[in-house]
Amino acid sequence: MHPLLPRVRTTDRSRLAAGLLATALVLGATTAAGAAAQPGAAAVPVITIAPTTTGTSLTAGSAGLSFEASDLALSSFTSGNLAAYLKTLGTSVLRIGGNTVDQTFWTSTGEAPPSWSTATITPAGLTALGTLAKASGWKVILGVNLKHDDPARAADEAAHAVSALGASLQAVEIGNEPDLYPQYANNTGQFLTDFTANVNAIKKAAPSVAIVGTDAAGSPGGAFQNAFIANQAALAHPSVSELTSHVYPLTSSTCGGSPTIADLLGTGVRDAETGVAQSAAAQAARLGLPAVMDEGNSVVCEGQQGVSDVFAAALWEIDEQLDLARGGVAGDYMHGTVIQCDAPKPLFMYYTPLCAPTAADAAAGRLAAQPEYYGLAAVHQVGTGNFLGLDNPAYATLRAYAVRHPDGTMTVVLDNVQDPAANAATTVQLDLGSSFTSGRRVDLTAGGLTATGGITLGGQSVQSDGSLPAPAATPVAVNGATVTVAVPAGSAAILTFGGGGPTASTTFVGGPSGKCLSVTGGSTAGGATADIYTCDGSGSQNWTPGANSTLVGRLSGKCLEVTGSSTANYAGVDIGACTGAANQQWTVTPNGTVVGTQSGKCLSVTGASTANGALADIYTCNGSASEQWAER
Repeated sequence: MHPLLPRVRTTDRSRLAAGLLATALVLGATTAAGAAAQPGAAAVPVITIAPTTTGTSLTAGSAGLSFEASDLALSSFTSGNLAAYLKTLGTSVLRIGGNTVDQTFWTSTGEAPPSWSTATITPAGLTALGTLAKASGWKVILGVNLKHDDPARAADEAAHAVSALGASLQAVEIGNEPDLYPQYANNTGQFLTDFTANVNAIKKAAPSVAIVGTDAAGSPGGAFQNAFIANQAALAHPSVSELTSHVYPLTSSTCGGSPTIADLLGTGVRDAETGVAQSAAAQAARLGLPAVMDEGNSVVCEGQQGVSDVFAAALWEIDEQLDLARGGVAGDYMHGTVIQCDAPKPLFMYYTPLCAPTAADAAAGRLAAQPEYYGLAAVHQVGTGNFLGLDNPAYATLRAYAVRHPDGTMTVVLDNVQDPAANAATTVQLDLGSSFTSGRRVDLTAGGLTATGGITLGGQSVQSDGSLPAPAATPVAVNGATVTVAVPAGSAAILTFGGGGPTASTTFVGGPSGKCLSVTGGSTAGGATADIYTCDGSGSQNWTPGANSTLVGRLSGKCLEVTGSSTANYAGVDIGACTGAANQQWTVTPNGTVVGTQSGKCLSVTGASTANGALADIYTCNGSASEQWAER
C-alpha cells in the first residue's frame, strides 16, 4: 500500500478515512524538527561519498511547477511576472491541470459553458500560454477534461494547443486523478476504454502530440496504475510517453489531518517519499518510460497554514526534490496558484511557491516568492549531473546528497532539518571520494523554521520582478579528499568542489551591459544560442574552464563554441557537445577579453546591445566595451 496519503480531491473528502490511517502509521515514525540536541560530546559523523553513480540524475527538468487549468482563464496568469519567476528557476516543465481541469470548459467556437463549468478556456488562453512558455523557456504539459468525457472536444483543444505552443508543448494529459472519478470506481475497464478513445481522437487531430498518464492520485504500485500498465504493455508501443502520478505526504486539517513541521521534516515522511520514488520508477521501467510526479506538494487539501507556508517547507522542498530525483523520478512538479495570498480555500493553497500579495497584485499578475520557492531556487543552484552514492549516519537530522557535474566538479547538499530554537549546528566530515583543491559554499537561511520572510540564498533575496541576484559564495578550504563542515540547524548548505581555483565556475559580466553571458532560455540543447541576460545566479550563466581551453556550461555540460566553426565577423556563438575542437577553444586574457583560438576574434555582443536576450557573436578585437567581460 502507498505509504503516503495520495492526493485527494476536495469534493471527495469521505475517501480520506483509509488514507488517514496510513498517514497515522507514517507519523508514528521518528520526527526530526522538534527534537532537542542530546547532551554530551559525540564523535563527528563521517558522510562517505562513493566515486560511483547511482544511475540516476538531476536534470534541468527535474523540478517543475503545476497550476490549475482554471488559471488559463485569468489574463493575469500570463500577463504578469510569472515568466521571470520561471526563468529564475532555469528551464523545466509547467503542468496545467489540477482539480479544475475537470471543471473547466474548452470551446474554440464561442459556445456557452455548461452548468458544471467554473471557467472557460479558449484559443486566446492557449495563445497567451504559448507566449509565457516562449518567454520563460519552459515546456508545457496541458491537461484536458476527462471526467466530462468528450474525446472530440479534447482533440480540438489539443490541436489548438499544438498550433499555439508549437515546440513548447511537451505533452497532453488526459484528466486529473481519474482513479477518484465516481464512474471509474471499481470499473478500471471503463477508464481504459475512455482513455483509449481520447488518445485516438487526439492523435487523429494532432498526430505529433505526446500523451502522458495516468495522473493517478493513488499509489504508483496500486491496482489502478497496475491495470493501466498491463493495458499499455499489451500494445505494440505505449500510447503514453511518461507514467505520471501525484504525491502529497501529509493531510491538512481541512481534510481531518493535524500535520506539524516536525512531521513534515521527520524521517517518517522522508522514508515514505523514498519508497514512492522507487516504486514509481520501477513501475515506469516496466514500460520503458520515465516516471514523473506531475503534481504534488507538502500537505494535501490545499496545505496547512504554519507548516506549508513557512521556511520549513523550503528545507522539505530541497530534500523531497533531491530524494525523488535520486530515487529515479524524472520530474517532480510542485502544485500552486497565482491568486491572492491567503485567499479562501480551495482556490488558494498554503503550499504555493508563488502568490499575489494583494488583490490589485493578483489582478495585475504581480506575484511574490513564498518560502517554498526558495527551496526550488536552491535545487536549481545545485546544477545538473549524476547522483553519487553515499553513506550518511546523520541522516535523521541532516539530509545529504552528492551530484557529480559533467565538468568534473561535485556539489554536496547538506540539509539540516532540525529546529534552530532547540539545536546547535551539526558538524560532519565529508569523505569526498576524490581529491579536490577548491570549494565554495552557498547557504539557504532564515530566522527559523516558522519564518515567512527574511529568507536568503547566498545572502540574496528574490526580487519583486522575479529575479534572484547571483548568490554569494564563500570559500571552503579543501586540499584532498576530506573536509569538515558545520551546518546550522534550520538551514541548508550547497558546497561545490573543484580541482583548483581555475576550474571553479565563473560568470562573465559584459562591460557596458552589466549582464551575464548566458544561454538563451536557459536551454541545454546543442545549438542553443549564447546571449546576455540580467545576472540571476542561474546555472546557464555559470561557466567552468575545461580541458583544451574550453568553457563548459554548468547547467548544460556543453561547451561554448562559434557556430559552424566560422571565423567571420558577426559569427554566432552557441553551445555544443564538448569535442575540444578549435571553435570551442577560448583564451580569457588579463585585459578582460575572451578570444577564440580558431578565429583570433573577441567574444562580443551583436550591435553592442545591452538588452536582455541580445545575442553573443565574435568580432575583430578592437578594445570596444562590448568585448569586455569581467569574471565574478
